[in-house]
Amino acid sequence: MKKFVKRLVSLALAGALLVVPAGAVTQDGESETWFDGVWALIDAFGLKAENDPYILQNYINKYLEEHPEELYHVVNDILSLLDTHSMYLSSEEYTQGFSTLEGFIGIGVGLQETAGGVQIGEVLRYSAAEEAGLEIGDLIVRIDGEDASGLTSAEAAERLRGEEGTRVSLTVRRQGREIEVDCVRRQVNQVYVSSKTMADGVEYIKVSAIGSQNDWAAFSEIWEGLDEKNTRAVILDLRGNGGGVIDIALRMADAMTQEAEVYLAGVRWRSDMGGLEQTFSTGGGLPLNQIIVLVDGGTASAAELLAGSLQDTGAALLIGEKTYGKGQGQYHFPLVNGDKLVITTLELELPKQGCYEGVGLTPDIQIGNREVTVNGAGLSPLDTTRTLRFGDQSDDVYAMTERLALLGLIDEATSTFDGNVLDAVAAFCESYELAPDLYASPELLQALDGAMQTLDGQTFVLDQQLQTALELCKLAAEEPQQYTALPDGSWKKN
Repeated sequence: MKKFVKRLVSLALAGALLVVPAGAVTQDGESETWFDGVWALIDAFGLKAENDPYILQNYINKYLEEHPEELYHVVNDILSLLDTHSMYLSSEEYTQGFSTLEGFIGIGVGLQETAGGVQIGEVLRYSAAEEAGLEIGDLIVRIDGEDASGLTSAEAAERLRGEEGTRVSLTVRRQGREIEVDCVRRQVNQVYVSSKTMADGVEYIKVSAIGSQNDWAAFSEIWEGLDEKNTRAVILDLRGNGGGVIDIALRMADAMTQEAEVYLAGVRWRSDMGGLEQTFSTGGGLPLNQIIVLVDGGTASAAELLAGSLQDTGAALLIGEKTYGKGQGQYHFPLVNGDKLVITTLELELPKQGCYEGVGLTPDIQIGNREVTVNGAGLSPLDTTRTLRFGDQSDDVYAMTERLALLGLIDEATSTFDGNVLDAVAAFCESYELAPDLYASPELLQALDGAMQTLDGQTFVLDQQLQTALELCKLAAEEPQQYTALPDGSWKKN
């Protein structure tokens, strides 16, 4: 009863803050300050305020009567004593910090800074960038004809945003070739999930944020279509994912779990709000041979919950770097003046690792990415006039794979034209719109050599984490498939 009554009172206060200005009058006739209303929300929902609900309140009310302009700083000082995630934000600060929850006008790309410049780290579904053919890994060279090589990711993002309906021109470099595209800015759909087939039976799914129900819809659509592709292994990329909606993360974990009644994770509220709330799987997940989750220091909050749940239940292998360690969740309260009150209300708990706040997740295979500098003079000479075929063993095959390795398409150079080399050649053909075949044509070798000349002297990052995951998934995909896809779109376990 206490929990129910307190929630009703808290919701009433929250509603009042949306419409009632500071200085409202309470039922007992006393004047209520703006701080009273804000602190009532903290008292009602704040995880750390449960056992000391009126800490410093009388003192602060008296102080603010004399210094009302200092409300913002005082509230944040108090919140900082409770935990590191609670905060009082202006509307501008909130929009900048939580754009994945609010959306924005732009072309629909996620950016990341590399040694070579600003690179496209994600292309959002249904966006102008996707329609224009921009791809993950594209290096931004020019924006509206102006050099972009010295920009930070924030500066590049600012130039890509603008008024809805306006046009922006981009020049990107993709594996040594420059490509120009035009995009019309528009409201970016809140979809941060995409996928592509990396190899026979291997699907790559990128979840860059868990921002809305649209992300669940996109993920669910991809996952339910895996059986139609006879998928046997999946790479789930959660690198740089700062989290988002907890319920959606748990639904994703449930969809990927084969057995029913498996304890996936827990959400611990204050005792007067229910205490520990546990989530168990419903079962029925597609029986894959392998699931690998990529994580790094930017993987946080609900994304850590998803990765950690799959790790603790044995459903997936984690590869990459130690995660951020944000194991607490917050409510976001809109205030009458447009500001937002973000307060910690819960802790996230994993089946084996418990709460990972300040600790993070340790991958099963810890590996970082590495920087590579192209030295054209140091490369083995490549004869671009002859055709290299599957099964060939020669110095020219080594020279070709040496260049493919610099582009991150193969682990290391080899003198034998085997299946791994064939996959790398096919990937290069796809990026240059060349017809794939069981050989490397003179046209392909010339394009490859041209890419090296363009990249000569430049430094860029090789994605060893993804490459490691891909190799392991390829091996898993060679194992017998554990299910059979049926004509009606369903599947049955073998």
